[in-house]
Amino acid sequence: MSTTQKATVASRTLLFTKIIAAITQFIAAAIVLGGKSLTPQALSAMFQSYLQAEKDLEAARLVVAEKQQARDAAYAPLVGTVPALRKYLAATYGEESTTFSSFGFEATKIGTKSAETIAAAVAKSKATRAAHKAAKVAPVPAAAPVTKS
Repeated sequence: MSTTQKATVASRTLLFTKIIAAITQFIAAAIVLGGKSLTPQALSAMFQSYLQAEKDLEAARLVVAEKQQARDAAYAPLVGTVPALRKYLAATYGEESTTFSSFGFEATKIGTKSAETIAAAVAKSKATRAAHKAAKVAPVPAAAPVTKS
């Protein structure tokens, strides 16, 4: 059973480089491939075009990676600064002030519980307390005797 390996960029680049060199060395006249007549120069140019595009793509990836590192370096000190700035503004101007909201912060919302939520919590608490009392009263099974061998 034969297995096919997925071509990697490196293996494809190596293969195409070898093909370009072999075209120059072994193909002197136009050949027909897939119903098209191709000169050695045109065939070589097709492979060279891919190699150049791959090279350009790798250069762009490096630029993106550098820009991401610069962005991350600029963001790192802000992680601790934003919460501290929020606290400062809340203490100085109050969370309900227009100054506080001008910075893009929202006032802290205090949640309110409905009567149904409170009643459900009380019922659950009573059920848990009753279960704990029942567990204390229930006899603990005796441990099996240990035998020495």
